[in-house]
Amino acid sequence: MNRDKNDNDSLLDTRLELELAEDNKEEQVSQICQETIKPEMKKDKANSTASEKELKVLGVGDWMLTILVFLIPIVNIIFMAVWAFSSKGNIHRRNLSRASLLWVIILLIAYVVAMSIAGFTIMDLFVSV
Repeated sequence: MNRDKNDNDSLLDTRLELELAEDNKEEQVSQICQETIKPEMKKDKANSTASEKELKVLGVGDWMLTILVFLIPIVNIIFMAVWAFSSKGNIHRRNLSRASLLWVIILLIAYVVAMSIAGFTIMDLFVSV
């Protein structure tokens, strides 16, 4: 009986040693992973702060200013082009500017086609009857 108890104790000790060895291996692996990942995480943080600024949700005031700029003739085309083709800035404003520029181009082409079919030229609009 004493011998069985000693065998059980030695088995338990062996199991504990194996578990400790596995824990040490896991700790070593996790430490190595952390050492290799940390520099990459620092790079990602630097990139994520820039993208967070670009992805920031615009508030009501920001949208009101954007729409106000879009209402001013000639200035709206300039700002649309600047916001549409800049690599920096808010991505939502950039997409709105691109869509607005596309609408301006589509409407301009439709206007030219309609005036051509009707037989008018742009100069006919400025000549008084």
